[in-house]
Parts: sequence; C-alpha cells; structure tokens
Amino acid sequence: MDLDEASDLVAETDARELNGRATRLVELTDLLGEEMIGFSGQAAQWLFEDVKATWLYGYFTGTVLNAYAFCMHQLAGLVRMLEDDPSLPETAASLEELAEVCDRRGMIDLDLRASLVALQDSANVYLSVGLHEYGALLERRMIAAALLSDDHTLLADARAALGCSIALLHRRPS
Repeated sequence: MDLDEASDLVAETDARELNGRATRLVELTDLLGEEMIGFSGQAAQWLFEDVKATWLYGYFTGTVLNAYAFCMHQLAGLVRMLEDDPSLPETAASLEELAEVCDRRGMIDLDLRASLVALQDSANVYLSVGLHEYGALLERRMIAAALLSDDHTLLADARAALGCSIALLHRRPS
C-alpha cells in the first residue's frame, strides 16, 4: 500500500464514521459541562485524554480500560489529600477497594461507589484470563445485557465508564 492508497482508505473510514463521532462528541461535551476540577497527577490527565479519544473514535474497550485506570488515579489522589492514615495499605489492589475507602470517608456517595464497582466488573471482563480454560464471562454478560437493554454491551459499558470518569473529574475533595 502506498501513501495515496492509505490516505484514501483513511478518508473513506473517517467519512463513514463521522456521524457516530459527532454524536459522541455532543454527548461528551454535554457530560463534561463547563466545570473542570482537576487531575490527580499527569498519568490521570493523560488517561482522561485517552478516555475521551477512545470514546470519540468508538474504541469502547479502550474507553472501559482507560476509564478504569483513570478512576484508580483520581480516587488515589482524593485519598492522598486526606490526613495520613496508617491503617490504609500502601497500594490499592482494585477500583472496588479504592471506592470503599473513599465511601467510608465520605468522599464519594453510594451511587458513585456502585458505578465504580460496576466499572471494575466490566474492566475485569477484559483484564482477566483463564490459563486452563476459556471463561465465557463476556458472552454471559452480553446475553444478560441483551435481555435488559437495546444498547450493545460494550457501548453500555463504555458509556458507564465515561460517566464514572467525568463524575470523578468533577468531584471536589471534602
């Protein structure tokens, strides 16, 4: 393939996907609003840019995984702003664990904690693998989701992950 052929192929793909990207940009802009609170470090900022980019370009698995990592960094940043607590572990093993720590300290509400646990569950579909047999966790999620929603499972997971990310981006420390 030469450069001209590659350019034509990219232009065709862009034209086909333009409407979907524009729709997702409108949704993202509405969700972001005007208020930006800040990031818990450079990694969180880069991860949030990736959350937005993967959402806009329709790479929804990437949205889920980037949102998972972003939320980990944002929650850890909230915890670091508290007084030192020797009872806290040195690191957090999961988003669920961090959400529990933040909920117990009144830094997030129960609804956001539940959303973060759901994000942990959807990220685990992609982050865990069986070495002895294939686990059909994704397929089971897709069947269950088809019974409850008209949205594709991955789109619903990505939209929920985006919502968690934005909720934490706008979260003010207590």
